[in-house]
Amino acid sequence: MKRCRGSAIVLSMLLLVVLSALGMYVVTVPVGTGESAGRHHRAAVARNMARAGANAAIARLPVVNPVGSPYVRRIPVGANVTGRYSVTSRKAGAEIEPGPAPGFEEYDLVSVGSVNDLPDGDARVVARIRYGPGPAGPRARVLKWEESGPR
Repeated sequence: MKRCRGSAIVLSMLLLVVLSALGMYVVTVPVGTGESAGRHHRAAVARNMARAGANAAIARLPVVNPVGSPYVRRIPVGANVTGRYSVTSRKAGAEIEPGPAPGFEEYDLVSVGSVNDLPDGDARVVARIRYGPGPAGPRARVLKWEESGPR
């Protein structure tokens, strides 16, 4: 028994070195990179394209494309990534009550943003806008803004 004296401290120091090395390795290994980061980036681009389409349609009011023909725009956003939005807008019909004041009109907008290589990754913005005269000229007020799509 006298010759094994101090072996516990040597074994515990060896275990400490091994666990420290393992901990340093685990901390330096990149986690969540590769395909998942690319997918997250493309989902964010699709979401931003849908928002951009809705804002572009609001800026164009009171111009509304004919029913069934959306306003479409493609924008390159990086190497091998092209974003696209498609906006359809129409005057809100009989389902609403009369406007708050004469000269105001309400419009429904649907904007769909997508990326060229993200299947089933469309983001959508549905908005209702009140457009009419204001003290400094025509103005648009967002009554409803709903977003859906990949996160």
